[in-house]
Amino acid sequence: MWKIWRWTQDNAGPITVTLAVLGGFAAIIQFSVVRPMQQGFTAVNQRIDDQIRYIDQRFDDQDRSINQRFDAVNQRFDDQDRSINQRFDAVNQRFDAQDKYINQRFDAQDSRIEDLVRDVSELRKLNDRVIRNETRIDTLTEQLQTADAPAP
Repeated sequence: MWKIWRWTQDNAGPITVTLAVLGGFAAIIQFSVVRPMQQGFTAVNQRIDDQIRYIDQRFDDQDRSINQRFDAVNQRFDDQDRSINQRFDAVNQRFDAQDKYINQRFDAQDSRIEDLVRDVSELRKLNDRVIRNETRIDTLTEQLQTADAPAP
């Protein structure tokens, strides 16, 4: 260990000069190679960022254009839906009016049929009475004929 320490003390001047020269080379390399490379990388990164912003802007413009078209199409569909619904409502109103008219006619026919049933029922009752009366008349006629007939 003492040998290394003595050798370092004996060669301190050349070691210092060597380290200074190496430090100078490092500084020259830093300023002439590394820094321009870093600046180049920074410039490339900036251009990439600019391109990304430009592409994002284009995508945003496309999104806005597509959304406007979708909005226009949706508006047309909404207008068509409203028009179709109005037409269906008009047709439904016509059907409702027809249903009401048909129901009134059926009610009138039902009323007439009920009147006819009542009249037929009364006619049957009258027919039964006529038949009973005719039977009585026939019976009375026979009784009269038998009473008017000379006795044997």
